[in-house]
Amino acid sequence: MKKTLTAIKKAITGAVPGLEPDLRLDGRGILTLSGGCESWNQVVDAGHAAAKIEGVKNVVNKLTVKGAAPPRPDYDAVCALGREAGVIAEADVLIIGAGISGCGIARELAKYDLRILVAEKGDDAGAGATKSNNGNIHPGHAVKPGTLKARLNVEGNRMYTQWARELGFELQRSGAMGFVTNYALVPALRVAYNTAMQNGVDGVELVDGARARELEPGLNRSEAGRKAVAALWLPSMGLVEPYKVAVALAENAAANGVRFMFNCAVGDILREDGRARGAVTSRGLIRARLVINCAGVYADDISAMAGDECFTIHPRKGVIAILDKARRPEYDSLCEHITFEDVKRAMKKQETKGGGMCRTPEWNILMGPSAVEIPDKEDLSTSPEELAYSMGRGEGPAPYGDIIRFFAGNRPADYSEDFVIEMSPVTHGFVNVAAIQSPGLAAAPAIARMVEGIVGEASAAEGSPLKKKADWQPLLQKKREFRNLTREEQDGLIKENPAYGRVICRCESITEGEILEVLKSPVVPASVDAVKRRTRAGMGRCQGGFCQPRVVELMARELGISWPDVVLKGPGSNILIKENREDGESA
Repeated sequence: MKKTLTAIKKAITGAVPGLEPDLRLDGRGILTLSGGCESWNQVVDAGHAAAKIEGVKNVVNKLTVKGAAPPRPDYDAVCALGREAGVIAEADVLIIGAGISGCGIARELAKYDLRILVAEKGDDAGAGATKSNNGNIHPGHAVKPGTLKARLNVEGNRMYTQWARELGFELQRSGAMGFVTNYALVPALRVAYNTAMQNGVDGVELVDGARARELEPGLNRSEAGRKAVAALWLPSMGLVEPYKVAVALAENAAANGVRFMFNCAVGDILREDGRARGAVTSRGLIRARLVINCAGVYADDISAMAGDECFTIHPRKGVIAILDKARRPEYDSLCEHITFEDVKRAMKKQETKGGGMCRTPEWNILMGPSAVEIPDKEDLSTSPEELAYSMGRGEGPAPYGDIIRFFAGNRPADYSEDFVIEMSPVTHGFVNVAAIQSPGLAAAPAIARMVEGIVGEASAAEGSPLKKKADWQPLLQKKREFRNLTREEQDGLIKENPAYGRVICRCESITEGEILEVLKSPVVPASVDAVKRRTRAGMGRCQGGFCQPRVVELMARELGISWPDVVLKGPGSNILIKENREDGESA
């Protein structure tokens, strides 16, 4: 132990000269760091250095920055509300978090005779990091071989075809290509190719320039593409709208009996006799015999509440700019041109280098994301520097006038830079599904299947093996998208329901019928932004300038609430303050 601690301290001192942290290493290999640092980057660098030491499974990082402390949620206030309300629900399984992992697990477990409840602090499925994802279903070539990430990434990528077929969301197997124009960089491509082969990535090829241009004719329309001498071709790359995947999973889970509670924050985990028994939430106490932690950037807090403080999440912010899809013709090829600068950047920051230009299934171009370590889990601001980084990650800097919106999301990274998926060895009945950063979206189907196995094993060990429902329905009817129908199909739909003939969002051609359909969902969207993500009403060039009042009107009417009660995104974001005249009063 002394030798290990000496090696750890030496490694940390090498990464952060002058730092002398206090160390504690338990029998599981969980290392706890404490002490003071001069900056947040020192905190993060020390955590990464410690996690790379042999014998360290993960790091609980309690290092602090002198004179500053990251803000924390007021868990005491949440608990006060919850205990005052008392028990509001009983379940066999409580899932904390309705992101892509939580919704995927809920849908997977819905096939069994279980009472399942999902508690989400946001106002819709996929309202956290999931909605801030660029939608790439990564092939698995950029993940460290031998990690849980690598295995689940490749497995999950393959499983997406079945998910899309069953749940009706759009999956485009676009493929991905990285090319070089200098023979000196071919070894860098070969490293990526070898990693892909080790991880078992489907269909990967290392090709010469001529073959690259044959596979991707768009290369012929750019100067760099015409000069390509070699390329890495990854045909299994896919594209989805991540929030639509989460909603489809949630709707299918709900149709199979899963309950969802939104605006439901967790303040503590209930424990009795060494096992989890539910949670204290802002809406009341939820009793459960199994708790699954899918809380994203707050997963470390939830795990600590359960008595298992075994990792720390350090949020890594990414900024993405969305470009007007009307400018699509100006981007001839989305293939990544790998330069010496890209290789140097990747070597300098091994954990992540951010991302480059890609597209959505609707053909909006996405620039970024950036990758910046931050102390505040709720910091979703965008600095000029972060936006400039994202906008410069394409073939050439994109004009800022093409931007219709930019946003930020925080990746829930731990210091092992791997997924944490396991039944807690400390608190039985508590399952961590944590540190699910990229490629978490691609890995989601495999993550859900892995957790299904963990729950199944635990249930069998307790003498209560899982029983499948006879009426489980894995299929979800695909939603009708008016803009993508033929004229004949549109005419037929309007005859069937005249609401489809009333266009609410002119930019994206979204109709009243589509909005009414999502408001009748088994998982009802609770905000204007939630309706926007589900239908695209407000995602066009004007960003809701024309259609938002109509969406507010429809939500108020269909949900039986007043206009001022309609929120943009969660409690306190009311769009209107009050009625400005009494009913019947003339304008």
